[in-house]
Order: sequence, then structure tokens, then C-alpha cells
Amino acid sequence: MYLCLYFVLGLLSSKGCFSGDPNPEKVVAFAGENAILPCSLKTSGSDDLPTVEWSKEGLKPNVVFLYRNGFETFEMKNLAFEFRTSLFMREVKNGNFSLRISNLKPSDAGIYQCLIIQGNGSRETTDVQLVVGMTTSV
Repeated sequence: MYLCLYFVLGLLSSKGCFSGDPNPEKVVAFAGENAILPCSLKTSGSDDLPTVEWSKEGLKPNVVFLYRNGFETFEMKNLAFEFRTSLFMREVKNGNFSLRISNLKPSDAGIYQCLIIQGNGSRETTDVQLVVGMTTSV
């Protein structure tokens, strides 16, 4: 049995990125596995817990995870990501808002944005490109 690896690669232009970052960080993972999309608070402007919104470019609704007032909020979440996304809750207090996506699907590939809104209104964004590899038997 021969194992072939096929990577789903999307062509990206800088105008397609949320914040205009022409070189978002790239994460490569395989379908059926988990991926961790990195995001951390670079500046601390408040002791309050920030609002953190993870969204995916081209998805309607585009929210894949929303953290507000210390809890995950489900009302705006895209149903395709229900029960598949989470933060590392023990790391939130350290400013780590990396997103774990479980049971990856080929359709999960794309550009994601982490938006952190602090209590004082300051905003930070991080763009991440997720590439989902698939394995098939030939």
C-alpha cells in the first residue's frame, strides 16, 4: 500500500488577508487531526479579561470562536465549528489565546484572524494561514 500526501494549498493575495498581512504565519496539519493557531497578547493595556474573536476569511458567519467576559460565547459561532474549537483556558491569564481546532476537515483550510479587544479599547490582530493536508491510500 502506497501512502500519498496531498496538500490543499490556497493561493493568497495580500488583499485577501484580514489585516493586509501579506505573510501570515502558516500552520500545516492533517485532516482528522488537531491544529493549534497561535495568538498571544503583545501589550497589556488592562487587567480585565479581553474579548477575543477568532474568525475565518470567506466564511458566513465568519466567527469560529468568541471569548467574552471570561466565557466562550456561542450565539455568533459558525455551526461548522461547533464543539471543534477551544482556547487553552489555563493559558488565557498569561495572554495566550491560541485556538485549537479539533477533527480538521479540508474545508477548514484558509486564513484565520485572532482579534483581541482590551477593556481600554485597544486592538491587536494576528493572521494565520491554515493548510490542511490529506492522506489517501493508492
